Amino acid sequence: MNSAAPAGIAPIGWSIALHAVIVGLLYLGLSVPRPEPVLITLPIEAVVMDQAVLQAASLQRRSDERREAEQQRREEAAVEARKIEETRLEQQELERRNAEQQQRLVAEKSAQQKAKAAADAKRTAEVQKQRTAQDARLRQEREAELRARLAAEEERTSSGFQSLKASYVQAIQAHVEHHWFEPPGTGQGLTCTVYLMQIPGGEVVGMRFGNCNGNTAVRQSIETAVRNASPLPAPPEPALFEREIRLIFTPKASGR
Repeated sequence: MNSAAPAGIAPIGWSIALHAVIVGLLYLGLSVPRPEPVLITLPIEAVVMDQAVLQAASLQRRSDERREAEQQRREEAAVEARKIEETRLEQQELERRNAEQQQRLVAEKSAQQKAKAAADAKRTAEVQKQRTAQDARLRQEREAELRARLAAEEERTSSGFQSLKASYVQAIQAHVEHHWFEPPGTGQGLTCTVYLMQIPGGEVVGMRFGNCNGNTAVRQSIETAVRNASPLPAPPEPALFEREIRLIFTPKASGR
């Protein structure tokens, strides 16, 4: 029985021993003094040097920024200058083109004016030439007509022409009287002058009375005779034709 008891108590002993060890270790940890922290003091010169470096870096950064800003301003100014120069060159080119166009327009207008002046001068010369030719032709026609009139007048004043004309008028007088029927009671003192208007071919186109002492019946009988006598006899020669023929009516019984 004695050998069995220690074997049953062994686990409990081991547990107690383990707790005792842990408690001991905790006690030792609390009782051991901790070392005090060591303060490291930096040298003052190192701090001053760090501030100088920082200030130098700040100044350098500012200087770099100023240089960059100045470079950017110079670049912007160069761009603006190029734009201004390009605008100036474009303006010069535009002015040059405008001047060339203006010169071309002036030259074209001058050429057109010269061509128009030449055409006007040519047309005026042609008109003047035609007018001169027409004047010469009219002058020749007038001269020819005048010569013909003079010749006709000379022929008319000649005795032979006057004799032919008298015969022509007597033929017309006899032709009209052949168609005249005297009204009853026509007096011996009747004298009635009539002017006949004819056209080439002998057609009577009008008549008018001159001095006439006949009554209405006599006048009507003469008008009827003239109307019935149309067309009148043709002249033996064309030069004897007269548009107006004078006839004198008297009673047939009285004679001429």
